[in-house]
Amino acid sequence: MPQFVRRLNRWLLFLILLALCAYPFQYLLGSKFDRGALSFMFDMPSDDIVLMLYSNTARVGRYLVPIDDERPGAAPYKERGETFVPARFLANKLEAELSYDKKRGTITFAKDKSKVTYSFHAGEVTIATAAAPSTTPLKAAPLVKDGMTYVPLRPVTEALGRSIYTQDGIIALSKRKSAPDAEQWQDWHDELSLYLAYDSFGSYAVKLGDTVQTLFRRWEDAVAYAKQAPGRRVTYRGEHVMWDPERPAPKSIRLNGAPLILQLPDLPRGCEVTALAMLLRSAQVDVDKNELAEKIRKDPTPYKRADGKIYFGNPHNGFVGDMRSLSNPGLGVYHEPIADLAEKYLPGRIIDMTGTTFDHLLWVVGQGTPVWVIHTTMYDAVPEHHWVTWQTADGPIQVTYYEHSLVVTGYDDKYVYVNDPLGRRDRVERKAFQRGWEQMGSQAITYLPEQGAPASNPSTK
Repeated sequence: MPQFVRRLNRWLLFLILLALCAYPFQYLLGSKFDRGALSFMFDMPSDDIVLMLYSNTARVGRYLVPIDDERPGAAPYKERGETFVPARFLANKLEAELSYDKKRGTITFAKDKSKVTYSFHAGEVTIATAAAPSTTPLKAAPLVKDGMTYVPLRPVTEALGRSIYTQDGIIALSKRKSAPDAEQWQDWHDELSLYLAYDSFGSYAVKLGDTVQTLFRRWEDAVAYAKQAPGRRVTYRGEHVMWDPERPAPKSIRLNGAPLILQLPDLPRGCEVTALAMLLRSAQVDVDKNELAEKIRKDPTPYKRADGKIYFGNPHNGFVGDMRSLSNPGLGVYHEPIADLAEKYLPGRIIDMTGTTFDHLLWVVGQGTPVWVIHTTMYDAVPEHHWVTWQTADGPIQVTYYEHSLVVTGYDDKYVYVNDPLGRRDRVERKAFQRGWEQMGSQAITYLPEQGAPASNPSTK
């Protein structure tokens, strides 16, 4: 064979391999004949934005996302013939800049050469594109609801290049030229309806095979129901298994994936964010405790003594007091702000297990995932005389200055193993751990492992 032919064959082989790498083989299987010629159909991921009326979950492309990270109640709704959607969500997903003019009472979306301006007072919308601007009256003006600005959906969506398709309470904002087919509508309806049910009735689903039988707000209630018949298992929002009789917890386990990070000297009251840094690091999130200390939500209520009472912040709302200096008053923060912050680093994967049982806590650890908890510096329940009552904006609460945070990394028949931000000890007697943890409200946060990911370097028996 001539040398130039051999070289040509090698180049052809190289180009074929390059093409197969660039266009995965499964896409080639989707090819079809069009007008007598062979054309390859490459199914790129959809960029549709799909909403459901009154649901705080939306589908954006391939992912389910919250309408608003900080306000669980944020959801599209219909009023006076208009569909209202939070402005911040629309601006973010339509990739537009959002601006407010308080003096004029307007809110403007800007993208490329298009501007859409809603007027709160006049109840109208002005759309400026390459052509002349036009002003149109609205059936209902934009409004502020629960601290969020909602705007009528259609004007801004269509002005920024998307068509709106609706069916049975499902709204698709799409770049397609034709409406989705019946199968696509059904898939969206089933998925978003189920998420609406999770938000309304509970996130723990009892499943038999692929069928959801019932929903519960508490893990222990779901497990009790699941145990009544063989083959049932408990999942979190239908996907991640949270209890399975075929996956019992091992008798003992030690997880090695959560590094020990010390809060001192820079964060003398920063045990909670330091423990969170350990938890996130175990999930391969490279984050520093000081970054978390800056980002954690704060309760700005000042410390005050008056009429024999103490007035201060609520750790359920944000960090209370000074985290970096013991010279100033302070305490700490509880699970709600920690879970909200963790969600920003692992969106869609954080589970706030607060209120669950000790057995469930150990079961989760036994499946290979560490758990962030609120405990005490005594490694046991705190005696009654070490508790004080604070007056907060939400009413009186009881707190103890012996509050502490740990990461649970294992257990055996005698001990619960922990990473302590103070670095004092790595194990707590089981009954003592349970007493202290339950006294502090059974606060616990973990994360869902990535699908197919191995456990956090466990050693089990």
